[in-house]
Amino acid sequence: MQYYPIFLDLRGRRVVVVGGGKVAERKVRGLIRAQATVHVISPSLTPRLALLAAKQKVAVTARAYRKGDLKRAALVFAATNDPATQRAIRRDAEAAGAFVNLADNPRDSTFLLPASFSQGDLLVAISTSGASPTLARRLRKQLQATVGSDYRAYLRFMREARRQVMGLIPNQQQRARVFRKLAADLGTDWVRTAKSSQAPGEVRKLLRKLGIKTRS
Repeated sequence: MQYYPIFLDLRGRRVVVVGGGKVAERKVRGLIRAQATVHVISPSLTPRLALLAAKQKVAVTARAYRKGDLKRAALVFAATNDPATQRAIRRDAEAAGAFVNLADNPRDSTFLLPASFSQGDLLVAISTSGASPTLARRLRKQLQATVGSDYRAYLRFMREARRQVMGLIPNQQQRARVFRKLAADLGTDWVRTAKSSQAPGEVRKLLRKLGIKTRS
């Protein structure tokens, strides 16, 4: 089966995690980083989940799952150790129109979590479409060893540079030309050490070099 790769903006969206163990904890930690509004449903919690609840990082319903718990959920994670509950969550999520991930059951999940890592704004995700999560994790480790912290500074610079280019250049083809040039310069020393505050000057310097006229 070929899955459709996508990155979701979950800021402020309700995500339900059913279960309070280690697997649920891993899901919750990633969702908090994505700024989702996380609701955990479980009669018991790991110490870390309990701490997150105490800090009001997540909402908790301290009981077993019930039908109707998935209302308004953008995503659902089923991470219980009860097969019957897992199946019920799958049915209810489908009825509610929500995508659901069932722990250790990719076949019945409607979305999978890839092996991933980040360097600042750079997020790298790897999937084997459920065939071999172990291989996905191994490939993640290999890539993580080669993609260094240079990308953090580069993408902070590029975020500001992009804002400058979008404001200065009305022509889409010319903008694309500038972005390609900036990407090609990743290996040069000035980009590796560039700061976002330098973006305006560097962008204007590049535009003069390329002979591109600006709005101002």
